[in-house]
Amino acid sequence: MHWQANTTATSLDSLDTSPGEVLMLINQAINALGEAKDAVTTLEIEKRFNATMKASALLDAIEEEMKADISENVRSAFMQTHLSLVANITRTNVKNDLESAKESIALIMSFRQIWITLHPSLEEECFTWPLSSTENHRRSGLYLA
Repeated sequence: MHWQANTTATSLDSLDTSPGEVLMLINQAINALGEAKDAVTTLEIEKRFNATMKASALLDAIEEEMKADISENVRSAFMQTHLSLVANITRTNVKNDLESAKESIALIMSFRQIWITLHPSLEEECFTWPLSSTENHRRSGLYLA
């Protein structure tokens, strides 16, 4: 399922995805987790909830999209990351836990780096985040968490 701004979901089954589209979903998840982290620090409960739900939906979309695109080993590594992210997202939501929010961002950033390593052409296309300049962050659509 793909997260939409109006909080509805659309099936991705009929879409033909590429590694770049998976990276785009990863970037969107990073953005959502950054929004959740910010909401934790400002005690904005509704914003935190919406951001963590968006991140969860994006993680599900990433998992679905990767089914045809990766080996079993990479999928297994993502599933371990996914389970840790779900636990951290839950702690972020239930306990307003800043450390869990930060750890979630670190986990998905680590997986993003693995994905770029598997698909080297994405590095130039999507700018090597977080090592690129702030301007490249804006152009790549990444949130500076």
